[in-house]
Amino acid sequence: MNTHTPFFLEKEFLEKLMRDFAPEQEIEIQHIKTFKIDNSASILVALTAQESTSEIGHFGLEITFTVSGVSKTQKMVLKVKPHSHEITMMLNNLAQACGGELADKYPTYQEKTGFHHTHQREQEIYKKMPSTLTPTIFGVYTEESKEENKQQNKGLFMILMEYLEEVSLLNAVMQPKDFTDEHIKNTLNSLANWHSFMKPEKIEKLNAKFWTDTPSKAYMQDLAPLWVALINNAHLHHPDLYTPKRVAFLKKAIQNIPKHWEIMDKYPKTLIHNDCNPRNICFKTLNNKPQLCLYDWELATFHAPQYDLVEFLCFTLDKERHYLRSHYVHEFYEILSSLDKRFSDKTLFLEVIEISALHFGLQRLGMYMMAHTVSNYPFLPFVVENYFAWFDL
Repeated sequence: MNTHTPFFLEKEFLEKLMRDFAPEQEIEIQHIKTFKIDNSASILVALTAQESTSEIGHFGLEITFTVSGVSKTQKMVLKVKPHSHEITMMLNNLAQACGGELADKYPTYQEKTGFHHTHQREQEIYKKMPSTLTPTIFGVYTEESKEENKQQNKGLFMILMEYLEEVSLLNAVMQPKDFTDEHIKNTLNSLANWHSFMKPEKIEKLNAKFWTDTPSKAYMQDLAPLWVALINNAHLHHPDLYTPKRVAFLKKAIQNIPKHWEIMDKYPKTLIHNDCNPRNICFKTLNNKPQLCLYDWELATFHAPQYDLVEFLCFTLDKERHYLRSHYVHEFYEILSSLDKRFSDKTLFLEVIEISALHFGLQRLGMYMMAHTVSNYPFLPFVVENYFAWFDL
C-alpha cells in the first residue's frame, strides 16, 4: 500500500505557504490532520482527474497553528488545481465523444470557451480581491513549469482556503426549493455590493493576460459556428429539452449578436463570477441571517453584472416561482442602481439582462449540454426548462 504523503501536505510546505500569504503575521504550525473530501461536486476536477497525470483535487486538512503566539485549530481545504490545458483537452474529448458537427467544430475554439487560464484566475482574484463574499484564504501557491515541453510538466497551482462546514445550502443544486426568499434577497444584495465595488480602477489590478477570452461583439461573432454546433448537439441528443421552437429561438439570438453586442460593448463591465449557481454557493450565518459565500472563481470574467443574476435565478426558481423572476430582477436593479450610478438607466438595464440571458443560453448552457450528452447531470433539465421559461417559450 502506498503511504507516500505529497510534499504539499507536509508541515514545512504549508507553514511557508501561510507565512508568504500573510507576511505580517508570525505563523507556526504545530499539527496537521488530514481528512477525506468528496471531489465529485467539482465538475471540472471530477472530469479532469480521470485523464490527468497530476495529483489534483481537494485535500482536507485540520491544522493547529499559532498566530503571533495565539493558538487555534482550523479546518482547511487545499485545492490542487488542474492546469487549464488539461481542462481544455478534457472538454475537447467530450466534444469528440458527442460526435458529428460539434466534434468537428470544437477543436478550433477549445481555448476560447472561457476555460483557458482557469488555473490562474482564481488565484489572482483571491490574492487581489479579498472580500466577505469569498471564502477565507490562507495561502496561494504557484509553480510554473520549467520544462521546455510544458505539456509534460504543467506546474502546480494551489489555494489553501477555509473548509466550509457550519454553512447552509452547500452543494444544494438539487434542492432549489430550499432557496427561500431570504436567501435570494441576500444573494441580490451581496451580488449588487460586489458589482458596485468592481469599478474600473479595481479591475485594473488584475493581470489582463489571464483574461484573453472576455466576451465582446467580436468574440461572440467569432464563436458563432460553435454556438450553432452546441445547439445542434443539444437538439440531436436531447430533443425533449431542445425542441425545434427553442432551437430556432437560440439561432435567432445568434443572428442578432451584432445588434445586441453593440449595446453590450458600451455597457459598464464588472468582474462577474460567471458560474453563479448552487454548485458554487453556500450561506454562512451572520447576525442570525444568511450571508452569501461564493467560491470556485476560476471561470470569472468581465461582463455585465446582470449575467450572474440570470444564472442564479435559472438554477433556483422552480416552476411554481417563475412569476417572481421579474420581481427579483427589479429588486436587483433598485439595489445596484442605488449603489452605482453607472447602472441607473432602468430601460437599458432591462435590455442588457435579456442580452445577458441570451449569452448564457448560447455559451454556458450549450457547454453544459455537451457534458450532459456524455455524463448525466440530473440538475440540468430543470435549469434548461427554467431558462426557456425566462423568455416564455
